[in-house]
Amino acid sequence: MARWRLKDRHYLNVPGTTYTYAETDQLTGRRAQKVYPVPLYLDPDIVTDHNYPGEIIVTNKQDNKYPRDIFFIGSPTPDMIPIDDEAEEITQSFIDRGAWIHPIDSLNMTYSQSMLSEFERAFSAALAEKVTMQAPPNISTGGASQKQLDELKQMVQQLAEQNANLQAQILERPKGFVRRA
Repeated sequence: MARWRLKDRHYLNVPGTTYTYAETDQLTGRRAQKVYPVPLYLDPDIVTDHNYPGEIIVTNKQDNKYPRDIFFIGSPTPDMIPIDDEAEEITQSFIDRGAWIHPIDSLNMTYSQSMLSEFERAFSAALAEKVTMQAPPNISTGGASQKQLDELKQMVQQLAEQNANLQAQILERPKGFVRRA
């Protein structure tokens, strides 16, 4: 039986930890209820989470020899300190396989922070792949003569001048002026 001591906060898959969602139908008055399995939050800094004086001990196998141990399903994390030889072997196998890098060997952060950092890098990479600038399509001006293009420029210039005149008239209008139809 492998046992670990938690040195940081964890969400662990502990059998029997559930969340019950209930709602009452406004018309019939019947109560609908759903039960969802959720991970158990354990924090070594919160005294009420401790199952032994001053610490939280978790295990991957239930044993009557240690009835207070918290049984979890899944693999350990680098923020779990192995207590016995079996836990040491399991932890070392994760290190040897490169499944996770122990925080002491990497940066000055916890396993949770390193996982978040890895997620941010993956998200940024995915976002960079999705958001690519596309060049505008090629447009040929062969269908328009130079004379037509010059006329179009002249019309745009006239519209810009008319727009500027209208805006100037609006700004010159007295504030108390109300136009009636």
